[in-house]
Amino acid sequence: MSPLPYQRVEGHEGVVNAFGYWPRFHDAEVCSLILDRNTPLCEGVADARIELCIHAFEWTSEEKPRFNHHLVRLRFHDVREVKLEGFNHQNALLELRLEEATLLDCAFRVTFIPAHGLSGSFGAATAQVLSVVPCDEKGQPRQEAEQAHAA
Repeated sequence: MSPLPYQRVEGHEGVVNAFGYWPRFHDAEVCSLILDRNTPLCEGVADARIELCIHAFEWTSEEKPRFNHHLVRLRFHDVREVKLEGFNHQNALLELRLEEATLLDCAFRVTFIPAHGLSGSFGAATAQVLSVVPCDEKGQPRQEAEQAHAA
C-alpha cells in the first residue's frame, strides 16, 4: 500500500504527535507565506520554495474540552505552477489540501481552500515540517505568551 501524501512529508510525525492525526487545517489561519528562490537546489539552479506558518487548532474531546493550538511551519521545495491570490489580514482556511500530484516532477499538489483570504495552489517536489510549536489562542508561542502574561 502506498503512503498517504502527508506521510511523504519529512517530519510529519511532529504534526501527528501534536494533534493525534494529520489535520485538514480547518479554520486554521495562514500567518505567513514566504516565496523564496535564493537557495540553490543544485549548482546553477535556484530552489523555488514556499514556507508557510499556520496557526492550527482543534477542540479536544477530553472530559473537559479545550483548544489544542499549535503553530505549524511547513516548507515546500522545487515549487512550480504557483497560483495564489487573496492574501490579506486574515487568511482562514476551510482546508489545506495535500494531494499526490499529477504534474511531471512534482510529488505534491497543495491547495488552499479558503474560508476568507488566501486561496490557490502549487506543485512541489518535496515537503518538510520545520516546526510544531504549542501556542495560545492568539497564535503566540506558549512560552512567550506565558512570559508576557507574567511580566
